[in-house]
Amino acid sequence: MNQGILTKPFVNDGQEITISVIIVNYNVREFLEQCLNSVERALKDIPSEIIVIDNASVDGSVPMIRKRFPEVTLIENKENKGFSAANNQGLEIARGKFIVLLNPDTVVQEDTFVKLLEFFEKTPDASAATCKILNPDGTFSVDCRHSIPTPLTAFWKVIGLSRLFPKSKIFGRYNLTYLDENDIYPVEAISGSFMMMRSEIVKKVGKLDEDFFMYCEDIDYCHRINKAGGKIYYVPDSQIIHYKGESTKKNNLDYVITFNRSLYQFYKKHYQKKYVYPFKWLIFLGTVLRGLFIFIKNNLELYYPVLLDLTLLNVVLFGMFWLRYTLKGSFHLGDFFSHYIVINGITTVAYFLSALFFESVNRDRLSVIKIVKANITAFTFVSALTFFFNQFAFSRLVVIVSAVGSVLLMSLWRIILRARRRKTTSALSRDYFLKRTVIVGYDKETKQLLNKLQSYVASSIKILGLVALNAQDVGKALNGIPVVTQLENLPEYIRLNRVDLVIFTTHNLSFEAILNTMSQVQNPHVEFKTVPSHLEFMIGKSTIERLDTVPLIDIEFAYGKPFNKMVKRMFDLLLSFFLLVLLFPYHLWNLIVGARSIEHKTIFKYGQKPISILWTQKGKGLSFTLHLLNILRGDLSFVGAPLAEKPEDAPMFDYKPGLTGLVQINRDKITSSEIYESFEAHYLKNQSLLLDVEILVQAIFQ
Repeated sequence: MNQGILTKPFVNDGQEITISVIIVNYNVREFLEQCLNSVERALKDIPSEIIVIDNASVDGSVPMIRKRFPEVTLIENKENKGFSAANNQGLEIARGKFIVLLNPDTVVQEDTFVKLLEFFEKTPDASAATCKILNPDGTFSVDCRHSIPTPLTAFWKVIGLSRLFPKSKIFGRYNLTYLDENDIYPVEAISGSFMMMRSEIVKKVGKLDEDFFMYCEDIDYCHRINKAGGKIYYVPDSQIIHYKGESTKKNNLDYVITFNRSLYQFYKKHYQKKYVYPFKWLIFLGTVLRGLFIFIKNNLELYYPVLLDLTLLNVVLFGMFWLRYTLKGSFHLGDFFSHYIVINGITTVAYFLSALFFESVNRDRLSVIKIVKANITAFTFVSALTFFFNQFAFSRLVVIVSAVGSVLLMSLWRIILRARRRKTTSALSRDYFLKRTVIVGYDKETKQLLNKLQSYVASSIKILGLVALNAQDVGKALNGIPVVTQLENLPEYIRLNRVDLVIFTTHNLSFEAILNTMSQVQNPHVEFKTVPSHLEFMIGKSTIERLDTVPLIDIEFAYGKPFNKMVKRMFDLLLSFFLLVLLFPYHLWNLIVGARSIEHKTIFKYGQKPISILWTQKGKGLSFTLHLLNILRGDLSFVGAPLAEKPEDAPMFDYKPGLTGLVQINRDKITSSEIYESFEAHYLKNQSLLLDVEILVQAIFQ
């Protein structure tokens, strides 16, 4: 097995070790530091060793261990090997009479290991044990001990009946929720977040099954202990806190899918031959239902502002129409709904598109000004329609009054929410309203920026840390703000830590480095700003916020905005379809005559990603037809990046290849890679439907 890099060379010096603690870490630096502090205190008087296996973390975990815990044996993996494989790396070198598998997001009590050692001494038939595990809020973690899940037991869990009926011996069997949490008793399985085992049973059972990348590997191992004649106990004489998967909870849907896939894998390994075939579909059904529930829940949390706005909009329109027809005197339900549904549908779509355009769907969800702009745009469009269609002329007053009511209600709930924010200081409120921010830079200028930001905008941003250019700076600090990662790992750090705002200091950063980082992220929920030393580096229009003497300049891509992407794709679809239909006989002839010369050709996108497109070397007419089909399929765009036939010619930024583009029509002006980069960056920064049309027209006349 590839052991990774051992920071402290393993030496078997003959010292007798009582306990070997094995911790697998993945991007939970703060939790790991807290965990190691608690473990060291708990092992103070016990001959022991601590082995940490880091699965290619990008958050500065490794430098922190080297600096704060030099006595820890560190295995540094260059890739994420998964929980089982990483634990096996630790098991290979562990020397203790007892082996402890411990999660990095835990805190152990000072007496935890002492109490467990006393229990093992008094209970010679015990092969493995766990202690009482608490959630961060102090409640009991029901999954610290459980039964080995049969297919039916697993099904009750994945569909949620175990949570609805915890005291039932049938539905609550998975987590044994009908048993007293303060009693000692043998169990079939315990949580891998804290699993203490005799080394004899580990040697007998062997390593963890590496087919389980994450989740259910502890269940599988406990099942193998039971089959080997071992006995497992739940011992609540001491307790630990488990912060519940801080390294994986960033995406709950991913967790559900991964967990239930592992559960199904466990079923296939141990039960597929024993149980009838339909149980497979019970597990699959439970996975789909729970995954669907989490997906809906996550999207409701993310998009509730726009959903609430659309609901208020519909309520106001319905109320105004009802009032209008009631005052009219002759109320006909059919007429009411026929007129209401048309106006309501048009207004709803118009408002949603306006909200996308003004970015109040993904980013500035609590901005009153942008909500007002979106309403004015939508209702102006709808009002204009009522002048062109006489059957809706009576609705003009309804639309105007609805516009006022909609603006008032949408603004009111935002004002109330903001007022509530000012009155609360809870951690939840701070995390929700403050922009989670990282600053790229680690030098004197960055320190000056920190001084200004900390004194001027402390109430609107929450600085998570700094991003260094060099790996050796990770783990250091400026003004008490830690360097959390390096620039090349920033996209992964943003994903894992839900970063809202990235501020670049450009005095020691190339424009290429900034734009490349942004193009890798391409997340509409993340804002990018720069504090420039020279404003000439900026391309196109920009908005400036002044924090004392610090200009923060927006450098977001217009190309990546959802509204622009939707409009661009619609333009490609409509124009390609129109040209195919308009010139159908011409295209049909091209395809018939040139059918044998049509082939698939590989071109390359940003990051050397291959794309297969329809291609021919015979005739411009057939090429034109095939290109329209490629655009219709979504493989190409009318305006985009140059077509790259070799990986090394792939575009410097991530955007769709096009028949023409800003680079293509300016080939004679491009004499260096810097100029090439500036043309690409200019297009991404300023992309719009009008710019695409202008480029197309220039390409045609060229």
